Amino acid sequence: MTIENLEKGPDAHAARVYDYFIGGENGLAADRAAGAWIGMQAPDLLTTMQSNRAFLSRAVRWLARQGVDQFIDIGSGFPVSPNTHEIALGESPAGSVVYCDVDPEVGRRTRELIAGRQGADFVLGDIQNPDELLARPAVQALIRSGRPVACVLGAVLHFVPESADPERITATLREALPPGSYFVVSHIAGDIPWGDRNNEETLKRAFEDMHPRSREQVARFFGDFELVEPGVVLASQWHPTEEAAGSRSASALYGGVARRN
Repeated sequence: MTIENLEKGPDAHAARVYDYFIGGENGLAADRAAGAWIGMQAPDLLTTMQSNRAFLSRAVRWLARQGVDQFIDIGSGFPVSPNTHEIALGESPAGSVVYCDVDPEVGRRTRELIAGRQGADFVLGDIQNPDELLARPAVQALIRSGRPVACVLGAVLHFVPESADPERITATLREALPPGSYFVVSHIAGDIPWGDRNNEETLKRAFEDMHPRSREQVARFFGDFELVEPGVVLASQWHPTEEAAGSRSASALYGGVARRN
């Protein structure tokens, strides 16, 4: 999101505004002000961000209960409880979670959070350079174990332009995973109209750095991995809780999980 074009103050930061939207406490006053303003101008954008967080929590919990105890969370953002490691290591205390983000400040806050926590690590890396990311020792340790790894790409691919070839990026990440591994993706939808209650100009400016894609385009990011039922669907409808299943809130976000055979 191009928060710089939406903010009400010069100090607002995109990652911290997103953190504010999903209930985090990492933001400054400028971030909270920008978030509140965007929430009034584009309430469905706020709902979608919250839906993304809820989807990721459900997906990680579902995978952990399938016996997956190794996770690589790429584009992890500022840590907000329940975090990936809290869910995954809560199910399997001997497991491992490696967070990855391009933002050094995210890295600093994440390292503070996981300091002394066995099985949790952070690496600085850019999803647009997947080979470099995969070469990080902490990531290699999971891949070389030969055991299943869940690679989580939560709301990060829609920041990757077509010129960077997101299909190549996702193929590189998938091919590195051992048999039995899983691939998790959530992505802003480009083929679902936004409701009239959202300010059109605000959405346009918010999406200047985003690349919404259709359900078909998102499905291609899973390659030949076998999609877990119900496939690529609205994120709010992927293994929903009773509350989520009954919600009528807009959520122009796709989510899916697939397994490498």
